[in-house]
Amino acid sequence: MRFSLRFIFTVFSLFFCFVVLVGRVLLLCHFDRDYYKNFVNSARATKQTQRAIRGQIRDRNGFVLAITTMKIDIGVDPYTTDLQKNRDKIDQLAVLLGKTSEEIMEYFRRETFIRQGKKQQLRWKKIATIEDNDLYARIMALDIKGVYGSRKNERIYPNNELASHVIGFVNKEGIAVSGVERFMDEFLRGQDGCLESERDGKRKEVALFRKTVIGTKNGAYVDLTIDLRVQTTVENALARTMAELKAKSGSVIVSDPTTGEILALCNAPTFDCNAYYRSEISHLRNRAITDFYEPGSVFKIVPFSIALQRGLFSLEQRFDCNQATFSYHGKTYNLPKDYTQFGQLSAVDVLRKSSNRGAAQIAILLGERGLYHAARAFGFGSRTGYGFDGEVAGILPPVERWDSLTITRLPMGHAIGATPLQVHQAMGVIGSGGYLLEPKVIGRICDENGETIIRAEPHIIRRVLNLDVAKKMREILSHPGNATSSIEGVKLAYKTGTSQKIIGKKYSSEHHISSCSGFFPAEEPRFLVTVVLDDPKMANGGVAYGIRAAYPLLAEIARTIIISKGLGH
Repeated sequence: MRFSLRFIFTVFSLFFCFVVLVGRVLLLCHFDRDYYKNFVNSARATKQTQRAIRGQIRDRNGFVLAITTMKIDIGVDPYTTDLQKNRDKIDQLAVLLGKTSEEIMEYFRRETFIRQGKKQQLRWKKIATIEDNDLYARIMALDIKGVYGSRKNERIYPNNELASHVIGFVNKEGIAVSGVERFMDEFLRGQDGCLESERDGKRKEVALFRKTVIGTKNGAYVDLTIDLRVQTTVENALARTMAELKAKSGSVIVSDPTTGEILALCNAPTFDCNAYYRSEISHLRNRAITDFYEPGSVFKIVPFSIALQRGLFSLEQRFDCNQATFSYHGKTYNLPKDYTQFGQLSAVDVLRKSSNRGAAQIAILLGERGLYHAARAFGFGSRTGYGFDGEVAGILPPVERWDSLTITRLPMGHAIGATPLQVHQAMGVIGSGGYLLEPKVIGRICDENGETIIRAEPHIIRRVLNLDVAKKMREILSHPGNATSSIEGVKLAYKTGTSQKIIGKKYSSEHHISSCSGFFPAEEPRFLVTVVLDDPKMANGGVAYGIRAAYPLLAEIARTIIISKGLGH
């Protein structure tokens, strides 16, 4: 039997195709099976990230300071939408979004842009942002091809700039940048979940195969020690004072001296947490912990109380505050000047009248190392324990770097750099009965149901003074010369400070830091207040002494708190 060449070629071709087909099937089903199986599964499977809701930040009474809300960006891909076919639906979309048809049509206009030298189509235009899920459902029910929504969580600060330097903010990328937001980010952010599903040939989800791979865990709630009402009082009072005295900046801190809990902390200039990007960078800085200054006469409580505790002088002992030098243990010291001639003063009056020369003589009794260790004991030269990023330790040079004048200038609050919070913490030693307490702003961490996860307890760093000396200091500070020492029948204990700013490497006689720190009631302190004003200007001229500029603000805050808390008569 003879076969034609055509027949042979046809049979051979079919056999060859069969071999190739079988080989291909073997290749797909055996050798490349895993690769193509993974490829098909990846094309069919879909994963969706289920965003965790960031936890709330609240004040000590449960008032919300920061909250996360769900928002939906409604947008359109103009190159997908058929305008003629969907014109009526687009008019309905305009009604739902509260816009005119002409405004909506602008979003459907096709546009291009240049990227890396190439012309590209603009495939997404945001039309509006909504929060109503029902409205979103009605928009999607219009079934306009190319119109869809993108859900996002947005951080909202209901009180805008109130307590902004404590709360901090989360930026547009969802990154916690500062304050409590950053410090407690691990608790606040929660844990995102993952939802796995499958799509059919038309790329639509098959709900039957939907399953949760990782469950979403929303962020914890953080309750602060801040009292929103006290914070409001303080911020309003500081704003008025800043405007009146034209100060460059200012800080005010209010706390409970027995626990270290901060009830209010504010700085000026301030910023709006919702619009942080509109503020100058310097306004975002928490000056109470980042800026240091020479505290001036407020520091006199340090050498005075430590020397008193060590029995180096008696309260009745008199000091000659007219003399320019002081000899002790065979060494003569040059004393700083006073703002007036005091003559002979008792130890009590040295502190009440704030004599620089008297304070220097008391500090000399301590000696250089004694004075240094006294300052360290009160917390100067180290961070307070506030815990947030940016806190500085201030400046307290070791004795080896002191010159011959430091022993007499440090007692009056010169040759040292302190933050407002350090000064506040130091005055708190007397208010607390002798303890140096760690300032704290975090009260507790709890879940959405209010179940406490962590509760922050007061932390005593060290005992600095015994109770007897602390009580004597309270009594001395509650009779400060001729100034008001009682508000609404509540005795106020305080110390003012005035320090010259260094301008051009020299102390300026025109630019000052005015400060005041005190507590009330003096006998059993419940509130500790510190005020620091940078370069205030008195309306009638003259030096902006602490008693003239900072004390009135402290007294105003104290009066408001005393009345609101029912402490007065």
